[in-house]
Amino acid sequence: MERVDYCGSLRRMKETIGDVDFLVAVKESRKPARNASLRLRSDAGRVMDSFVAMPSVVKIWGKGTTKSSVRTREGFDMDIRVVPKNSYGAALQYFTGSKEHNIATRRVAMGKGLKLSASVTEEDVYKALGMQWVAPEIREDRGEVEAALADKLPKIIGYHDIKGDLHTHSDWDGGMNSITEMAKAALEMGYDYIGIADHTKFLRIEHGLNEKQLERRNKEIDKINLKFQKQKSKFRVLKGCEANILNDGSIDIKDEALKKLDYVIAGIHSNFKMPKDKMTDRLIRAMENPHVDIISHPTGRILKKRDEYQIDFDKVLRAARETGTVLEVNAWPERLDLNDQNIKKAKEAQVKIVVNTDAHHKSQLKMMELGIAQVRRGWAEKKDVINCHPLQKMLMFLK
Repeated sequence: MERVDYCGSLRRMKETIGDVDFLVAVKESRKPARNASLRLRSDAGRVMDSFVAMPSVVKIWGKGTTKSSVRTREGFDMDIRVVPKNSYGAALQYFTGSKEHNIATRRVAMGKGLKLSASVTEEDVYKALGMQWVAPEIREDRGEVEAALADKLPKIIGYHDIKGDLHTHSDWDGGMNSITEMAKAALEMGYDYIGIADHTKFLRIEHGLNEKQLERRNKEIDKINLKFQKQKSKFRVLKGCEANILNDGSIDIKDEALKKLDYVIAGIHSNFKMPKDKMTDRLIRAMENPHVDIISHPTGRILKKRDEYQIDFDKVLRAARETGTVLEVNAWPERLDLNDQNIKKAKEAQVKIVVNTDAHHKSQLKMMELGIAQVRRGWAEKKDVINCHPLQKMLMFLK
C-alpha cells in the first residue's frame, strides 16, 4: 500500500455526509493473477482482506478485488477502492467529486481532447486542464472551474491560520473548565489569545451572569493576564460575553457593563419562530447597538433538528456592513452557522466574519477545524476573517 486518502463528501468537508469513501494506491503486481489465491497475495487483496476484517465491521455489503463495502457498528457505511499508483491522482480527483464539479472538469477535458486516467497526482490533472489546483472544499461547481481556468481562485484560509478563539465559555457560566484551564489549552493550540464569552443573565439555564458577576469575572481575567505578563508571555485572555438578543432587539445586559468588556457577542437564544420581518428587525437592532461587535450563530439552525430563522439575510448583511458588525461562523458540529453559501455571500458583501468554537470544555477548542472547513467552502480568505490576525489588528475590526 503506497497511499491512502478519504474522498467524497468527507474530503470536501460538507456539513453532513453519507458514507465514508477511501482510496488506496498500490503498486501493480507483475505476477499473473491466475487464481484467487494469487490475487489475495497481491497488495490489493491484502487491503481488501484487512478492510472487511476490521473489528468494527458488522456487515459486509460486498467484497471484490478492487472495491469493498461494509457497515460499522456505529452505523457508517464505508467503501474502499484500490487503484494503481500511476493513476491515483485521476482517481482521487474523480472520487472526491462533487458530481457537478466532475461534469464541469470533464467538459473542459473533452474540449481539449484529453484523457486524464494516467495522472499520478491531482495537481497533474488540473495542470493538464490548464487550471489552478482546486481545493477539495470548493469543488461544488459554484464558479471554481471558471476561476481556476482564469487563474483567479482566491487564496482561501489554511487550517493553521487562526490566531485565537473569541467564543468560549468558562465555569463562570455553563462551561466545564476554569478560565486558566481554557487559556492554557488555547496556548497549547498555538493561539495568541482567547476570548471568554460567558452567557449573560437572560439565559438562566446556562447560569448566565448578571452585571455584578461579570465584574467579578473580569477581575479574575485581569489577574490571569497579569500572570502572563510576569511570565513574559504575550498571550492574552480577552473579556467578552455572549449577551442575549431579546425579542425587541435589545440586549439583556446594561450598556455600562458592556463598556467594560473587550468585545461583545450577541445571539438569539429564544423565540426562534418570529415572523421574518420581525426577526430581521430584531437582529438589525442588536447590530445597531454600539457595543455589539459580533453576532453569534446568526441564522440559528441546529443541523437535523432546527431550521434557520426566517430572516432577510441580504438585509442583515447590509446592516452588518453599515454598522461594522462581524458575523460568526460557529464551529459547533450541530451548528456550522453561518453555512458555506452564507459565508460566500458575506465575503461578497465585504462583511467580516470570525470563526469560533463556542467551546464549553477545553477539548472542544479543537472543533475549530470544522469551522475553518466551512469558511474554506465559502471561499473566505485571511483578510475576510478577523481572527486570522494578531491581537492588535484583530481588535481594530471591532467597534
